[in-house]
Order: sequence, then C-alpha cells, then structure tokens
Amino acid sequence: MKKIIVVASILFAQFSVAQDAVKFCGHGEAMQELFNKDPEARKRIEENNKILSAADAEAYKNGYQNYQNGYFESTNKTNTPNSTQGIVYTIPVVFHVLHQNGVEKITPAQIKDAIRILNVDYNKLNPDTSDVIPVFVSRIGKVEFNFVLASKDPLGNCTNGIKYYDSPQTDWTSGTAGPYTGTTSGKWDPRKYLNVYTVKTISSGAAGYTYLPGSWGSGSGNDCIIILHNYVGSIGTGQVSRSRALTHEVGHWFNLPHVWGGNNTPGTACGDEGVSDTPITKGYDFCPSGATQSQICTPGVSENYQNYMDYSYCSVMFTTGQATRMRTAITSTTSGRNTLWSTANLTATGVSNAQPCIPQAFFTTVSNKKLLCSGSTVQFKDSTWNTTVTAWQWSFPGGTPSTSTDSMPIVTYSTPGLYSVSYTASTSTGNGTKNETNYITVSSNTATYQNNLSEGFESITVPNNDWKVDNTSDGVFWKQSTTVGSTGTKSMFINNFSNTANDVEVFYTPSYNISAINTANPGTTFTFKLAHQRQSTAASEKLQVYSSTNCGQTWSLRYSKTGSALATVSTINTNSFVPTSTQWRTESVSISSLLTQTNVWFKFVFTSDANGSSNNIYVDDINIGAQSVGINEQPEAINGFTIYPNPNNGSFKTEFELNEKENVNIQLIDLLGKVCYESNYKNLNSGFHQIAINLPADLTTGIYFVRISNSKGSKSTKLVIEK
Repeated sequence: MKKIIVVASILFAQFSVAQDAVKFCGHGEAMQELFNKDPEARKRIEENNKILSAADAEAYKNGYQNYQNGYFESTNKTNTPNSTQGIVYTIPVVFHVLHQNGVEKITPAQIKDAIRILNVDYNKLNPDTSDVIPVFVSRIGKVEFNFVLASKDPLGNCTNGIKYYDSPQTDWTSGTAGPYTGTTSGKWDPRKYLNVYTVKTISSGAAGYTYLPGSWGSGSGNDCIIILHNYVGSIGTGQVSRSRALTHEVGHWFNLPHVWGGNNTPGTACGDEGVSDTPITKGYDFCPSGATQSQICTPGVSENYQNYMDYSYCSVMFTTGQATRMRTAITSTTSGRNTLWSTANLTATGVSNAQPCIPQAFFTTVSNKKLLCSGSTVQFKDSTWNTTVTAWQWSFPGGTPSTSTDSMPIVTYSTPGLYSVSYTASTSTGNGTKNETNYITVSSNTATYQNNLSEGFESITVPNNDWKVDNTSDGVFWKQSTTVGSTGTKSMFINNFSNTANDVEVFYTPSYNISAINTANPGTTFTFKLAHQRQSTAASEKLQVYSSTNCGQTWSLRYSKTGSALATVSTINTNSFVPTSTQWRTESVSISSLLTQTNVWFKFVFTSDANGSSNNIYVDDINIGAQSVGINEQPEAINGFTIYPNPNNGSFKTEFELNEKENVNIQLIDLLGKVCYESNYKNLNSGFHQIAINLPADLTTGIYFVRISNSKGSKSTKLVIEK
C-alpha cells in the first residue's frame, strides 16, 4: 500500500508541475480567447487584411476560416522573393516595466540589451546563423527592421523609452488591456509605439503573448506585447537561452503565426502557417540533433525547427518568406503599422534627432537595504529611469561621508536614528533632484527588549518607534484594529477582502535579546494568536514570519502557512471576515536556533491570493518568553525549508532549521520518481543551516523535486533546472 501511495504522489506532482510550468508563448490561446469573447473578430481580421497583398491576404483569410485546424491549413502558400530591398523600417519602442520593487524591476541596461538582440535578429546579424542546417542557409531572411527606444512620450516630454509603474498588475491577468494612460504620460498609441509590458507573472502561465494585426480596434490597449521580465534580454534577470522570446513575440505582432499553425501545442499535429519557404511541421519544444531528426511530417523534407517562430530554444532565423510577410504588415494600414515608421512619427516620438533628457532623479540602495545596525554601511545607486546620468551629487545628513559625487557611494551610519537622503542627477541638458525623508533606519546594536514580551496591542498605538509597518502606499496594509481582538478589543489586521492580487504587506516587531529572555525563562517560545477565513476554496493567501540578527540586512524564514493550513475557520466566507472569540488559533514560531542571540528582529509578511480571492487576517497576543499554558504543539521535523535561486543551472542553496541535533538526507528526484542526486549530512546541530549544493554537470534541463528528511519526517519542494 505504501508503494501505491508513493506512485500516486509522484503522478500528482507531475500534474501539478505541468500546470505551473511556464509556456514559451501564449499567442494561440490569446487569439482563441479573443474569438470567444468577440465572435466578429474573425470577420474583422479578414476585412482588415484585404488591404494586404493579394497573396498574403488569401492565405491569411483561408487560415482563419479554418482556425480550429490551425491558422493556415490551406494549401495556398505565398511565394515570395528575398526581403532585402534596401529599405530599413525604424520602429519606436517603449517598455512599460510593471513591478513592486522586486527583481521584476529590470534595469535600463537589460532593456537596451533586449533592443540590441532584436536589431541583431531582425537584420541577420546574429553569428549563430552559422548553426543553420544546410538546407535552410539560402532561406535565411533579413527583415530590415530597426528598433529604437522612443525619446519623446505622447505629450512630447523627454523619455528614454522606459516607463516604470509600481503596480500589482505586475502579476498580469491575461487579456487585460495595457495600462498606458496616465495624467503625466498620456496615451502611448500602438499606432505610434510598439508597447512592450514586462511583468513578474502571467496568469495563463505563458512567458509572453501578443495578437496579430487587426485583432483589435485601431489604437486598442490590447495591441501590445506582454512578456515576463526574465525573458527580456540576456543580462540582469534575463538569460541568453530565453533572450529570443521577445523576437518571437514581435514576429507575432508583425503578422507571423507559429510555424505549425495557430495553437500553442507544438509536436501534436503537422501544420502550416502559409509562408512558402517554411515546410509543414509539427513544431518542436526541443532542439533536434540534426536535419534527419527533423523530417517528421514529410519524409525526406527537413523542417525549420531553428525558426524564431518555433519553440525549440535553438532558434536562429526567419525565412525570406517570413521577412516579406512582416514587411507587408508594416506597410499596411491594418492596426496602423504603417504609421510607426513615418517621418512625422519618428519626429514625434523623438527617434529622429534624439536628445538626452533632463533627469527625473531616482535612487535606491544595493539589495534594497534600508535597515541597518549602528556602525554599518549601505551602498547607494542611481536608478534614474528616463536618461543616462553623467554626474552625481549626494547628501547624507548624519552619515559618513556626508556628501559624495560618486555614482555608487558607500556610507556609514554610526548613531541610531532615521536619516534622510538627497540626490541630484545631472546630464548635459540639466539636472533633477530626489529627496527622501527618513529613508534609512539605523538601529542600536542593543536590543530594545531585554525581558519577555506579551503584546496584545491594547495599550500601544501602531505604528510607533518600536512597531513599524511597510508598504502603506496602496492603502491596504497592516493596521491596528480597535474593535477586534483575541483578548481585549485590539489586534493587528489587514482589511484584505478587496486587496489586489499577490500584494505583500509587512509589519516589524521591536528587537529582542532572546539570550537574556531565555536565561530568565528557560525554554523560551514565540507564539501568537491568528484568525483568518478564506473567501474561496481556491484561495491561497500566505503568512510568514522571518527573523534577522543583523538589524534587517538579511532575514531567515521561521514560520510559513498557506491556504487551508493558514485558515482558522474551515468554512468559506464570501463576505468580509471578522472573527468571533472561538475563531482564533495559537501559532508557534520556531526560534530554537535564536536562543543565544542578543539582538533579534522579527517581521510578519502576508501575501494576498494570486487571483485576488482574499479575505481579512488578524494577529494578536504576540508572546516571547515562557511557554504559554496549554500549548503543547508537536514541533515540525524541519522548519522553513527553502531553496534559491529557483530556477537555477544546477547550483543552489538550501536553508532550513532543525529543532534538535539530527542526521539529514537531501535528494533530487525526477518526475518519474528516480533519485538523481543524494547527499547525507551527519549530526547537524539544532538551529539554522544553509547548505550549498552543486548537482552533476550532466544533469539535464527540466523539473525536479528536492526532498529533505530526518528521523522525524520530510519536506519536498519543486526545483527547475535551466542551462
């Protein structure tokens, strides 16, 4: 029976992974969703494409009439000459970076690298065309498109073609119109700009998607490209292996379907997209080992698996027929593609005679470090987004040095307190200044609390100098309830019922001398009271508690619960949750490895449901000291098990905490249940552990599970390896 359970678990894990896996492109699904929502879309596309060349229009029309079988299942193909005509079309581009100040806030350097790659690929400048199999060497297309970041926004203001939005829409819902309107920037018209939105997640699971010309009304906000931040460029969060994803999506935007037709599932059926020099193919989600390995649909006829419009991840070319098709699209009035490169538009968007902007100054700290102990250092960096800064002037009241002209100054703060920072960024055209009040928090190396704490929030007001709240800009954050408590009438809560998806809310406790508290109260524990009810059975909100022993510079996970495990009420509540006296539960935070620490901070981190199905959460009666009467919870075998980075190339770190000395086993398991790697660690002491793991070099790219176990039990988590 145990063997049957194990197999079932593996099969379920495989299904779960398949659901969570990132798809290369969501274009086919996006088009089908459009047709489902708008039954007239097919007719509109056919009408719009009558103005294309007759041959292209006929193939395009026939393909959409038979959409369910793929875009272009017709045998009518477009016979086209080489696209090289000596005319280069220049396209103004704007990147809208949607972020919440995480890694998804990619840098201008990464975006410029993405532009570089587009220009290489669309002008046949990529050296890896030497890898093209012989039969397709003569068919490599030179599209002759020149992509340039815009230098003027829709109102004529100076820009570097990159706009940042601090927005929960970085967790993107597929089908959402682009948020390209605003009081300061106006509308970024897709007839004048190629709009690219970079985001943290896409609800469909795709790495990116867009629509063909004519899919929407002229100037629609949906006429844009959506793409994950880590599929942009080859530096920063990007990778060389994923850097052609934007090339692929731009191809769709200029009227290219997938080489096998109109769906998102390569390898299932032989299909055709209507371009004469791309053979019928099933499409590939892997890279075949040679021409003879790619003759699936027509014996003896090699398929163009190296095409940018395939999923093979070894894409290096367009064909000449595809190049002609895109050049036809850019000269067509359909969706206003022909206005992009007009002389008037290149002037209006600042592409002609571009000038550097007056800076809209902005700065951050390296690793977003704003909390530190007295005597510690912090490094600042320019994050001005609208131009390239050439001179820097900093002011650091209370810091050493107090001023600097370095681009990335390092400053020491010796005295506890709150400190402001001023920064002036300059270029040849002018300068801009950014002032931040109470930007840096410096704490004492001596903990605020030397004795045990029992805080029920009845006699204090939060926030204050000890208890701090973060992420207050969007109006939904941890607040002090004055009417609801586990004991008394007060607690900390989030009015989360109408919160945005995946929003993160944080509050910080004071610092504690855990060593002194434990000396006075041997067996010191950390407990708190929790109340939460879900809005739906699919809701998966998350609460975590972290600790820091270096004044907030680094944090370790001590507690984490999600979804039904977090809820203290098993039933579903579609109304805003307010707990009764019986709907609270006592929670324990693992601090066994902190019992000798003299200055410990804690933070409570809540993440709302990824799909917006959220409900209120309450925390009360935080106790650090002697074990509370009546609490006798069984400690977990392993606490706070995490791996990072994830995905990785086979090198990563594991973090976990043990409640007592144990032998620990770590395994890597593939989707068939095979153990691919195993390592044993003898007599690890109780407390926090960080172990670096380097997997064998011959391990293939794919999805695995990392399982950690000891005599008390085990935990597993998914790992993605990308090389």
